[in-house]
Amino acid sequence: MTTILNRLIEPRHGIPKERQTFSNQDLKALIVPLIIEQVLAMMVGMADTVMVSHAGEAAISGVSLVDMVNGVFLYVFNALGAGGAIIVSQYIGSRDLEQGRKSAGQLMMISVLLSSLFLAAIAVGNRGLLDLLFGQVSPQVMDAALTYLIITAFSYPFMAAYSACTALFRAMGLSSVTMKISLGMNILNVVGNAVGVFVLRAGVVGVAVASLVSRAAAALLMFVLLLDKKRPISLRVKDIFSWNGKLLRRILGVAIPGGIESGLFQVCRVAMTSIIATFGAAQIAANGVALSIDNVNTIVNSAMGLALTTVVGQCVGAADYDQAAYYIKKMLRIAQLGSMVVNFTVLFSLPFVLNLYALSPEARRYVTILVTIHTIWTILLGTTSGPLPSAIRAAGDIRFTLIMSVCSLLIGRLFFSFVFALWLDFGIVGMWLAMGTHWSLNSFPALWRFQNGKWKNRKLV
Repeated sequence: MTTILNRLIEPRHGIPKERQTFSNQDLKALIVPLIIEQVLAMMVGMADTVMVSHAGEAAISGVSLVDMVNGVFLYVFNALGAGGAIIVSQYIGSRDLEQGRKSAGQLMMISVLLSSLFLAAIAVGNRGLLDLLFGQVSPQVMDAALTYLIITAFSYPFMAAYSACTALFRAMGLSSVTMKISLGMNILNVVGNAVGVFVLRAGVVGVAVASLVSRAAAALLMFVLLLDKKRPISLRVKDIFSWNGKLLRRILGVAIPGGIESGLFQVCRVAMTSIIATFGAAQIAANGVALSIDNVNTIVNSAMGLALTTVVGQCVGAADYDQAAYYIKKMLRIAQLGSMVVNFTVLFSLPFVLNLYALSPEARRYVTILVTIHTIWTILLGTTSGPLPSAIRAAGDIRFTLIMSVCSLLIGRLFFSFVFALWLDFGIVGMWLAMGTHWSLNSFPALWRFQNGKWKNRKLV
């Protein structure tokens, strides 16, 4: 069985073992904890949705709407972390650990600073923002959304710090550390959810406070672990409280395009959610539940995108593009096989999973349709539309991936969402059909770019 799997994942033109920076065991040690971490994160998202669903459809609708808003900020934090991880990985590959440590400090500083500004903005304009985006929802949904937004906004600095810390551990190839912290954070979150919803009967408040406490605890623990000077890349107070314009420009040179891409994606999702809010409570609830379930479908591809950042970054830092290309091909094959297994498992187990949710028959029917659509797109296009662009970006080909992503998002996702959902009157189903157009416009240009080799020789450090 092992021999068959090796043949399936091994590219035709290999690299001699003595030249390989990452052995199969190294890749396993990097990828498996990332997948487990993604699973844990998805389970918490589903647990939040399941538990708050017992507080009524107004509560679950409010939470799902605000999750779209919070997603904008989370993606910005992750983009910052990814930018820092790429720079640090390339410094590790080039054996310049001193610059890597300085970059780590600058990443932490800019992450916490930016997240604090976001917190201040939400503290001042929370009601105005929700009225602008979702003003047409019922008063009950709006009250739940406002409560959830205000409480979870206080977790932004912790979310940003956590994203920065996890990115640094992954850049070092220490994904097992982030997995263990994620496990503790998720256990704390689930326990807090259960106490808040079922014991204290606090509904949305219980879920929001549990998220805040668990994120704060995880961020603080990660920060302390990174102060250990024995690690290849560690945090130093002097680097956090300094301003290194050269390193910041390098980090932001990767993070800003990634943040624009991710932030624009979430802004489009929020804009589309404001349309979804007109479809009625059943479709709103179905959208929230389907999103939480479909996050499971993407765990392998999400984990592989993170792993490729480390692997490709270190190979490019060492100026070894043959190895970078070899690992991209190999890891995409692993992602495709793993994604197929996960997606078919989710699809076949869906009737049993839906029994966990307190949904109306109409909402349940919509969830089934949406999950089926997402499963098809993920199997066909998920690997080439996600991990492959991440690998090209990790090599330093920032401009191409930004242009490709923005165009595919605006044309594929936003424009065709209007076409399918409103003009053709498919409702929430149309929104999810547009996903395939978006992923297609990401996949084919990325494949072309990888094949022609123009992503090479764009080293950032």
